[in-house]
Amino acid sequence: MCIPHGAMGSVDNGYVKEERPRKSVKRVSQEVFEKGDPNFVDERVKPYEPQKKKKGLLESLFSS
Repeated sequence: MCIPHGAMGSVDNGYVKEERPRKSVKRVSQEVFEKGDPNFVDERVKPYEPQKKKKGLLESLFSS
């Protein structure tokens, strides 16, 4: 006689199952989508500025 899987019941061995993060992205409200996240922190240090050309030794002497 065959016994189907799971018919014996579960056995608790004390193992705690680890919660995994969800793979799907949570939908945001229309207001946050249009106006942006009010809790957003911009982690960039400063805006991009192109480097200025350095003067040579002779240019620095004659420009003063």
